[in-house]
Amino acid sequence: MIAHPKDQIGDARKSGQTLIFMALVVLMMAFAALFYFDLNKTLHIKGLSRNGVDAAALSAARWQAISLNMIGSLNIAAAISVTDDLTGGAIAPSPETELISDLQRRISFSGPLLGYISAQQAGKQNGVFNNSDFAQTTRTDMSDFERILLENPPYFSPSGGYTSATDELLAMISLLPDQGMAVRTSAQYPNFPYHLLLDPSFYDAIAGRNWCWFYYNARSELQNYDNWQEWDLTPEDLISVFDQLPIRSNSPYLTLWLNWVTVRDHIPSIPFPSGSSWEDVIDNLVTALTNFYTNDLPDLENYNAFDTEWAYYDPGRWSSWSGTLTENFPWEGEIRPEIDHGGADAAFETRSENERFTREFESDEAKQNQLSDRIHTTAAAKPFGTLDSDDGDVPANHYGLVLPAFTDVRLIPLGSSMSGGGDQFREGWLEFVQNHLFGYLQNGPTYFDANGINNYYANQLRTWEDQSFRADGVTWLLDNSDRCTRPSGGPGGSSGGTSHGH
Repeated sequence: MIAHPKDQIGDARKSGQTLIFMALVVLMMAFAALFYFDLNKTLHIKGLSRNGVDAAALSAARWQAISLNMIGSLNIAAAISVTDDLTGGAIAPSPETELISDLQRRISFSGPLLGYISAQQAGKQNGVFNNSDFAQTTRTDMSDFERILLENPPYFSPSGGYTSATDELLAMISLLPDQGMAVRTSAQYPNFPYHLLLDPSFYDAIAGRNWCWFYYNARSELQNYDNWQEWDLTPEDLISVFDQLPIRSNSPYLTLWLNWVTVRDHIPSIPFPSGSSWEDVIDNLVTALTNFYTNDLPDLENYNAFDTEWAYYDPGRWSSWSGTLTENFPWEGEIRPEIDHGGADAAFETRSENERFTREFESDEAKQNQLSDRIHTTAAAKPFGTLDSDDGDVPANHYGLVLPAFTDVRLIPLGSSMSGGGDQFREGWLEFVQNHLFGYLQNGPTYFDANGINNYYANQLRTWEDQSFRADGVTWLLDNSDRCTRPSGGPGGSSGGTSHGH
C-alpha cells in the first residue's frame, strides 16, 4: 500500500517537531549541567575563601596577643628595673630601663606586621590565591607611610645610633606585595569625620533612588545643591584625614592602639635586698607609693625624680566593646563584663575571581558588571584575656597599664570589629576616597571623565551632579514624604545591615 501524500507530510512534520523538541531538551540539559557545574565551583571557591580568611584573621590576632603579652611583660620588667635603679640610688632611669621602653615600641610595630605576613601564609595554605589589586593597594599605602614616617619618625631610641625605625618598617611592609598577598586588611586611619561625601550610604541612596534616605539625612542638599564647588569638604581636609595614621607609636596595620605615657613624679627610694621576687618588688613599691601620696608633708629628700615611660591602653579605643559601637553592634545578648573591651582586633578580606560558563547566557548589562564574578569574603578575630582581682576576673585592660593577660583568640562578627568594621572592605570604597575623591573636590565630575574612572562611587557622583536627578527626588518627596519611616535602632544602620558573621 502506498501512503497518501498528506500522510507523508504529517509524518515529516511530526519528525521535525520531535527533532526540535529533542534539541530543546538537550539544550536545557546542557544549561542545567553548566549551571550545576558553576554552582559547585562557586560553593567550592566560597568554602576555600572562607577558610582562608578565617585562618588569616585568627593568625593575625594571635600575633596581636603575643605582642600585647610581650609588651605587658616588659612593663613588669621596667618596674623591676626602676626599682633596681632606685635601690642603687640613681637619680635618673638607667640605660637598661630606657632600652626596655625602646623594645616595647619596636614590638608595637614589628609584632602586628609579622602578624600580617603570617596571615598571608595562613590564607595561601588554605587555598586562597594572590590578588594583584591587594599588592598594588599596599604599594600605594607605602608611599603615604614613607612620607608620614619621614616627617614624624615613629620613635627615637635612647640606645644611640639607631634613631629611627622608618627604613625597617617600610622593609617589613614591602615583604607583603613582594611575596604576594592573598588577604588584605586596611590601614588604621582614625575614623573619618562625618560628611556626606565620606558616607557610603549617600552613594547607595543615589544608586537606589532612595529618596526617603535623603528625606532623613540630606534633605537640604537634595533641595538646594547647585554644583560641586558648594561642598564644605576641601582637598586639604581629606589630606589631613590620611595624615593621621597612628604610626608614631603603633603599626599602621593591625594596630594595637597603645599609648606611651611618661610618668614624671617623685618615686620613693627603697633599699630592696637583691634576689627579691618581682611580686615582692611590686607589692613593696605600691605600698611605698601609697604611703607617699597619703602623707600630707612627705620628705622629698628621700625621693628621686624619675621620668619613666610605660605602655598604656588607649582609653578611647579600649573602652567597652559593645558600648562603643552602640547601634551597629551585632549582638543582642549580654556580654560578660570580663571580655567586654574594644581595642586590638584583626579584620581581613579576600576576593576570588569566579569564571562561570553560564555567564554567556546573561545580558550585556549583566556581563559588564564584573562584580558578579567576584566572591568577596571577610572575617575578623580578636585576642581576649582576663586578669585576676579581688572581685573576680576583670578585662585585660582593667588597670590601664598593659599587662600579660591574653590567652585566647576568637572569630568575631565583622560589624563589631574596630579595625575592619564599617565600610573599609566595601568594593572600591577606599580606592575612591584615597585616589579619586581628591580630584573631584578640585575639578568636579570632569575629573572622572578626563581620567576614565568607572568606580561605583564616582558613577554615583556623576548622577548626583545631574540636576534632573535631584529634581525627581524633590518632586517625589513633595507627594510621598509621609510614606517615609525612619529605620529603627539596633543592628543595621542606614547602609542596610551589618555583618553578623563573614
